[in-house]
Amino acid sequence: MAPQNVALQEGTQAYLEGGTKMGLVDVNMGEDGDPSEVILFVKDEGENEFTLRLGDTFSVGDQTWKVDRIEEVGGGRLGAAFSEIE
Repeated sequence: MAPQNVALQEGTQAYLEGGTKMGLVDVNMGEDGDPSEVILFVKDEGENEFTLRLGDTFSVGDQTWKVDRIEEVGGGRLGAAFSEIE
């Protein structure tokens, strides 16, 4: 099975294989030298909330995912992209 990639805008969610949901709750763009971070909600066997920075990894079931991008996606909307690590 090929690794999955997911891009979300703030306030949206995606449905992954196996019925897992991933939702981007909040994006905080870094200011004054502070790094950007996202708050991500994942519902699989349980419910988890993660505060993550660029390059951080997190578990979704038996999969490991990574934060690839945190950015403005247009029209003042903020978003992030995540990829499953093989």
